Amino acid sequence: MRKKLRGDVSAILAIISTYGLFFLTGIGCPIKFLTGVSCAGCGMTRAWWYFLHGDLRRAFFYHPLFLLPIFATFVILLRKRFSQKVYYGIIAAICVVAIAVYLYRLTIPHQNIVVFRPQDGFFVRMIRMVLRR
Repeated sequence: MRKKLRGDVSAILAIISTYGLFFLTGIGCPIKFLTGVSCAGCGMTRAWWYFLHGDLRRAFFYHPLFLLPIFATFVILLRKRFSQKVYYGIIAAICVVAIAVYLYRLTIPHQNIVVFRPQDGFFVRMIRMVLRR
């Protein structure tokens, strides 16, 4: 059991480290960088920044589900305390809520947090560059 927990913690640290690398290189979200389409977590870092500085209004503005990853992490780490049915039900509910909020945020006009701009993505820019030659 202890070995499994160590593996879970290592995986979480690897994800955080990878995200940090993307942030430091200026890529930010690799999905948005490659496709020009914001991912479901877009605005999460800014939301946490404002939350940690005591500005809840701005935190919720940038991402209304910014606390969800903490909840999900605890659910995953404590999954042995739930029945398998309850555990998968919680994970499914988390996914449904995250997808619903993401789709809603994609429909909000005149905002620059969650965007659908495939023309700005790396893939489209590279295709345009190759086609120009």
